[in-house]
Amino acid sequence: MNQTTRTLILAAAVTAIAAPVFADTICTVNALELRLRKTPSMKARVVAVLKKDQQVTTAGDCAGGWVKVSSTDGSLTGYVGGWALTSNAPKASAEATPAPSAQPEAAKPEAVIPVTAPPKEVPSNEKLAMQITELRLNVLGIERDMDKMNQEIQKIKTSIGKKKGHKKQAKK
Repeated sequence: MNQTTRTLILAAAVTAIAAPVFADTICTVNALELRLRKTPSMKARVVAVLKKDQQVTTAGDCAGGWVKVSSTDGSLTGYVGGWALTSNAPKASAEATPAPSAQPEAAKPEAVIPVTAPPKEVPSNEKLAMQITELRLNVLGIERDMDKMNQEIQKIKTSIGKKKGHKKQAKK
């Protein structure tokens, strides 16, 4: 085999192995609205607003922090929060595809279909506002309790200081 043939075979092998790694993943938006931003920052300019069930492509995984996505037609590119995306790739499972066996066709067990968890419910603005208000009230309660404790500590310190003053006068 000459050098050119070896190079072509090696290039074909590398391409066959690496192609699935670099393949685009199709993800679906599972939030009611999702802001597509120019850079991975909450302060970044909003390029577009994606709607629920809209599909986008990404070079990597759909989940995680900031995910770089592009529209399926390639006209828009930007970053979104991975929490609001769901992968459209089928879940691989050892149970889903049973290993071939020597059993006759009639005796083979049926393949188990994996059950995937439903996407997390995105809370409404009203629920979020209620949670924020509850947390603020908790913080205010803690601050009030801390103020009371500090006042009690000051009383104890002053009473200890007065007792020390009496002891010094008694020694003289």
